[in-house]
Amino acid sequence: MRIIAGKARNLELNVPEGMGVRPTSGRGRKALLDSLGDLTDAAVLDLFAGSGAFALECASRGAAEVTLVELSSAHLAVIRENCLKVQRTGVETQLNTLQGDALAVSLYSHVAADLIFADPPYAESGRFFRELTLNPDFQSAFEGALLVWEIPDTPGARGDFINAEAFDDGTLRNLGGVWFFIGTVKKL
Repeated sequence: MRIIAGKARNLELNVPEGMGVRPTSGRGRKALLDSLGDLTDAAVLDLFAGSGAFALECASRGAAEVTLVELSSAHLAVIRENCLKVQRTGVETQLNTLQGDALAVSLYSHVAADLIFADPPYAESGRFFRELTLNPDFQSAFEGALLVWEIPDTPGARGDFINAEAFDDGTLRNLGGVWFFIGTVKKL
């Protein structure tokens, strides 16, 4: 897996071993980030970070700060290695890592975010989406942030994301062969 664009372009990232991590394809990441436009000075929050590829791609493209949240200590060790690799290319983004459950909003409620990316384990994705986006603490902490949630490629999975209550502008988009829910966080 490589960084696609920006200062760290073509940098090979490490990926945690096993089936616990399934990074977003490079084509999907590129199409998504190209569609979002300029990330200069953005604050990015990457939940269920896995390898950190999404947040580190944002850092390479000029984000001011990225925070990566991951529960697994083994995955977090790989993320930290990847952060060091990206920094060695001259990327000056502030890179923060937090170990803990992404559903425990208090873990990262002090973090600023213009863009939030989430790619949880597919089997729990719909349930995690509802639990997190309907959490009043999440809504208060991140009101106005753009949430991008990777949708599982399993049959019927998109149904969990249609008419999401916590979003007036939520939409499903296929970018680079990957389905994403994209919407602005609001308070209910």
